[in-house]
Amino acid sequence: MYQSSFLKALAIYASVMTLVACTGAKKPTFNPANAPRVAKLERVAISSFDGKDGKLFKKELETLLLNNKEGGFVVVTSQKKADGVFSGRVIDSSVSSRDYSKEIEDCEREGFFKKCKEGTQRKFKVKCVEKNANFQVLVSATKLKTGEVIYSSKFTGKETDTYCENQSTPPASNASRLQKARAKALEKIRKDVAPYYSEE
Repeated sequence: MYQSSFLKALAIYASVMTLVACTGAKKPTFNPANAPRVAKLERVAISSFDGKDGKLFKKELETLLLNNKEGGFVVVTSQKKADGVFSGRVIDSSVSSRDYSKEIEDCEREGFFKKCKEGTQRKFKVKCVEKNANFQVLVSATKLKTGEVIYSSKFTGKETDTYCENQSTPPASNASRLQKARAKALEKIRKDVAPYYSEE
């Protein structure tokens, strides 16, 4: 009898915990495209993007939209098969730098745990550089049947990092910084022209 009561209590506890887990789980929210006229297009092609890194951006935008699995338009490689086309111009794709110095404290280290050796603490200045990658692009969508521009918007992406001469890891390349800046702009574009899911 005791065993039967225990099993019933255990079953009730398991049911309650399952209910809590189910109700507490976050469900993804479906978000429609922010550009309603673009959302009505069935097939789109990616045309040219003028400006510095325009060809590279075109390829990344095409890859991004091809891999979008949340519905909306289908990306095609030929404008003859499309009812809309994306094009635009890269306004800025540059990296600026700012040199500065900062004071740090260090010491001679010894032993397995690399503890500071007594009396060796010292302060000194190291040279550093801050790199700012800036990317800005104008993206337009044209309805091929009428030639009407149904969408036009600017997007920006920025990536900032710093490197000091005492760091053991090498600094990132300017190309890597710009790639990250473009990725941030591309993510904004994706959420504007195509549906997506987000966590509540």
